[in-house]
Formats: sequence, structure tokens, C-alpha cells
Amino acid sequence: MGGLDLRWQPMGAPYPRSPRLEGGAEPSFLPSSSSVWTALGRCAPPSMQGNTRRTGVMTDVHRRFLQLLMTHGVLEECDVKRLQKHCYKVHDCNATIEKLEDFINTINSVLESLYIEIKKGVTEDDGRPIYALVNLATTSVSKMASDFAENELDLFRKALELIIDSDTGFASSTNILNLVDQLKGKKMRKKEAEHVLQKFVQNKWLIEKEGEFTLHGRAILEMDQYIRETYPDAVKVCNICRSLLIQGQSCETCGIRMHLPCVAKYFQSSSEPHCPHCNDYWPHEVPEVFDPEKERETGMSRSNKRPSRSRQH
Repeated sequence: MGGLDLRWQPMGAPYPRSPRLEGGAEPSFLPSSSSVWTALGRCAPPSMQGNTRRTGVMTDVHRRFLQLLMTHGVLEECDVKRLQKHCYKVHDCNATIEKLEDFINTINSVLESLYIEIKKGVTEDDGRPIYALVNLATTSVSKMASDFAENELDLFRKALELIIDSDTGFASSTNILNLVDQLKGKKMRKKEAEHVLQKFVQNKWLIEKEGEFTLHGRAILEMDQYIRETYPDAVKVCNICRSLLIQGQSCETCGIRMHLPCVAKYFQSSSEPHCPHCNDYWPHEVPEVFDPEKERETGMSRSNKRPSRSRQH
């Protein structure tokens, strides 16, 4: 299952973690893996088949799925479906694979008491569905303190502020690195800051395109509430889906903004697109709607495709 680490880690075995900063914990706002598994119950080894599935009851199929999702932090929908099939194959190969939405709802019903949830979103540049495990109780950047050093945390905060304040949804590495002298905590050289920024990319908090940085879909899902509360005057919202918007297109007349995937769907059948708010002509190029079937047919993959820069206008 190309790119997905599906190795079984029974309870008590070392927990496989996503790439992280040296000396830091797993890069998320989630409770420790041990507290999650204590709440969910001990995982059975692979030799034990999953019990009869009941609505709202976690089986070994669900537990393996959750553990592997925690390892990756965020996955595209195609990989999530592959992951689900793999978990059934290991634990309950004779069972009918449950509809993904119902399968995840079962897990979320159990995670609810821990204030964490498997949340669905889409990538802002091309509308690919993604799933991430997010913490509903702690959204502040300060809650990353257990994962990153104080100066690293402040670097992320400053990068975030530049991204939110920009018209394009991007912050150049030069502008971010120019702020290293203002960081709290231990002094950081620009070379060190470059390394830390790459760690944020590896941990799927930031995306780098042509020397500039924007928020990864995981960060948008995780930090939606924090961004809205911290930057109320600078935050942008999509006129179509009303979700937080970091990068997209805007109307030159009335200024409303739309995600690129929302632009694609809204104007899908329009030969002459007009703004949904003021009805003025929409002057930007309308992107194509993401089609997973078409992508499978052409054999394209996210790892081999370099997405083009998306800018707001």
C-alpha cells in the first residue's frame, strides 16, 4: 500500500510516531497515545480476529485504523479507504466493509469523551478530501509547547501571522527568517530556523511551494477556531462553504473570497462566470473540479505531482 506504514504495534510495544522535532513529542495537540489506548481498551494482537461488529462499539479493526491514522496525522481519502480495507483484511476478512462515514462515526463516538475527532476537510489548492485526527479541546498554538521548544513555537506563530495577514495565503521564507531575532526563548540562527521550518513541513503543519510557506490542510482543520479568535480582523472565510480560507480567489468588485475547489464547483457549468455576491464578471481562471476516478485512470499520484502555486487576487 505505497507509502503507508501499516506495521502492527500491539499495546505495550513502542508506538510508531510521525517525524518530529528533536526532543519533542509527537507533533499534534492530541492526548498521549497511552491515554487514548487506556480509554479505548487494550488492543488485541493480530492473531485475534475482531469481534462481531456492533454500532458504536470499537473492534480491533477500528483500533488498528485509529492507531495508524495517529501515526500519519493526516491522510488523503484514497489512502484512508485503503487503510480501512487493510484493517478489515487483518482482523475481520470475512466481514462486509462498512461505509467509511459510518466506520469513522463509530470511532468518533468513542473518542468524543477525549475531545478528539477524526475530521474531514479538503486541500485548498485542488480540493482533495483529507482526514485528520484533531483535538477539539485545545486549539491554541501554545498547546504545542510539549511538542516544540519555545523559540520553535514562536517561529511557527510568526509564520502563521504572516500567512494570515497576506493577500496570497503565503509567507516567503525570507520574511519568516528575518524575524528570528524577535523569537522568544533561546536564540536561533537563520540556518536553524530553516531546519525548523522543514520540520513543520515534514510534520504536515506547513506546505512549502517555491520558497514560500502556507498552512497544510491538517493545520487548518486543527487550528480553525484558534485562527478565527486570534486574527478576527484578518481572517478570511469562503463565501461558498463558509470555512476558513487561507488561499483562493477573490472578486475584484466586492472582495468576496472563494476556495479554488469551491470556485471550480460553483462555476462548473458556467461559460461566463459571475460573482455569486455582486454578479460582476469573475475574471480569474476557473480550475478543474477534482475527480478521483479521472485521477486513478490517468495514474496520477500526489507524491509525483507538484501542485501549482495558488494565489488570491
